[in-house]
Amino acid sequence: MKHAATDGLPDDPSIIMTRNSFFFLVAALLGLTVVVAGCDDLFGSKSDATTEEIFEAGRSEPGLIAEVEYVPLFPFFTQAGDGGALEAPTDVYAGYDELIYVTDARGLHVLDRSGRAAAFFPIPGGATSVTQDRRLHLYVTARRDTMLNGRLWNLPVVLHYAGVSTGAPSLVDILWHPFDDDSRKFNRPDPIDTDEEVAFTGVGVLPNNNIYVARRGPVNDRTSVILPHNTILEFTTEGINTQAIVALNPTRESLRSAINPADVITFVQPPQRDAFPDEKHFVIAQSPYANGQTPANPGEGTPLRFSVLSIRAVVTPDGIEYRPDTEKLQVTDNPDRGDGFLYDEFKFLNPTDLMFAADGTNYLFVTDAGKDSLFVFTSQGVEGVAPPPGSRSTKPVVVSFGGTGDGARQFRNPQGVGYFERIVYVADTGNNRISRFRLNTDFE
Repeated sequence: MKHAATDGLPDDPSIIMTRNSFFFLVAALLGLTVVVAGCDDLFGSKSDATTEEIFEAGRSEPGLIAEVEYVPLFPFFTQAGDGGALEAPTDVYAGYDELIYVTDARGLHVLDRSGRAAAFFPIPGGATSVTQDRRLHLYVTARRDTMLNGRLWNLPVVLHYAGVSTGAPSLVDILWHPFDDDSRKFNRPDPIDTDEEVAFTGVGVLPNNNIYVARRGPVNDRTSVILPHNTILEFTTEGINTQAIVALNPTRESLRSAINPADVITFVQPPQRDAFPDEKHFVIAQSPYANGQTPANPGEGTPLRFSVLSIRAVVTPDGIEYRPDTEKLQVTDNPDRGDGFLYDEFKFLNPTDLMFAADGTNYLFVTDAGKDSLFVFTSQGVEGVAPPPGSRSTKPVVVSFGGTGDGARQFRNPQGVGYFERIVYVADTGNNRISRFRLNTDFE
């Protein structure tokens, strides 16, 4: 069963764009945003007021500024794409077009890099995550009502938008659970009650612009007529489901499992380039909470031994095999490599989102709602960032930070993380803001 896209077309009045949004969108697409606003206006330099505010915060908060540490970039973003206020933002993505995309309880918001409103796409029930492929198409996870067999169903969807960057947005496709899941084709294609407990929790883009979709739900038995809800699906650019990665165990913890997937990312991320390596590797975040349910205190759950897993897609004569990334596990045996590791046991309580910095730094970012923290790792899985020039030590410097609160370096239930040109964006859900940070060693 395929549901055609019938809304979100360019002439749809529900798409709200600010007066200057088309100019900013086109300018960003052409790489003119920095020319229009100026680098210092957007990001600050050591001598301007923005940076002075950053370091004034450091002087007033003991311990904020260390030799190597992420410092806040003020102001944080609180304005929505329609000029209102963000409401419990769930994800943030800095796109190839240099626009900032934010999902929240009202829908999808488009901002320029200084946080100014550009466009707003209302989505009933809100949206949970957003990403962009190399064609500048957007994929947004949400939920949607549909009437079937005399009953109103609320089912998870992935909304596929095109043309947002050019000022001519259209909703070109909707991927529905369970109708667009090929694993259901030969057994039970109609919705069953448990389908309303399923959620799409994240999207990752592959080099050919296919996408991985993380799916979470209550059905885990591989012997069932329905394949496990907890898995990673792959879709083509035309919206055709090609596989559910059955190599990921949905019930038993391992280095190759999919326990309540919270997100999936690949290493195909901005900035734009001619080609990415033809690889299908990915990283998956797992949650100890089924169906996204968490107690009042997100730190009270039983954590998984390894919550964030790096999976290698290895081409063999028999096809692609999905294998554990054992190199990231082996590095933990060498304390000389670092002071913390991605594969430290029980490192995370409730990881919610992932981001990879494809700008050559190759850092992996993880938000953890259980610890209200942001973690940073090298591509080898060592916690930290490269030591500053002239440092005697070659070990990465641990810069992970957080804690519960509304301070400049604190979070409340962070659900999303984005990255572009050395700036880290965090969807600080409980504080209704997008926080921004940059390494103090990156300032000239």
